[in-house]
Amino acid sequence: MIKDRGRLFAARILFPGVALIIWAISFMATAGSSSAIQVRAEVDKELAHILSVVQVKPNPELTMEPTVGKGGLVTSPDRKDSAYILCVPLPTPEDPERCAHRVHFEQNTRPRPVTISQIRGEEELEEVTRPVDRLKWVDNYTLSYERWAGPHFGHRYVIDVRGKKQVTAYDLSNVR
Repeated sequence: MIKDRGRLFAARILFPGVALIIWAISFMATAGSSSAIQVRAEVDKELAHILSVVQVKPNPELTMEPTVGKGGLVTSPDRKDSAYILCVPLPTPEDPERCAHRVHFEQNTRPRPVTISQIRGEEELEEVTRPVDRLKWVDNYTLSYERWAGPHFGHRYVIDVRGKKQVTAYDLSNVR
């Protein structure tokens, strides 16, 4: 009789213990996946036409900044254009090493073009303090990139490289 009571007692303890462990594992898995951050984008008409495209001569001394997972060069889907980020020097007496991260693009032709296109227009302070993020081609002739002011607010700019003009801009904010 004592032997049977031992097995029954062990089963009553074992089953809730196993159930608790399985519940804890499933809870941890869902807790990790529910912390995804969503980015909300809203059209900003004030920023929609602040950028301009200017022609500059290539400077081989400038360093190409890396982009996420792609080295530094981002090629359009039709492989006719390339975009990249260069650190353009903007020295000051306080900081002689200061540079602005600016987006450049060019056509992939041989021989290499005499001039390349540089996107300008944001306030100088913003260009210096905000790195360029998510440089990518939306399609064969539309380039998009982001500049974040902090961890929760930034801007996305969209450029038509064939027309050499800004198409639109978005305010970005993180939403949990």
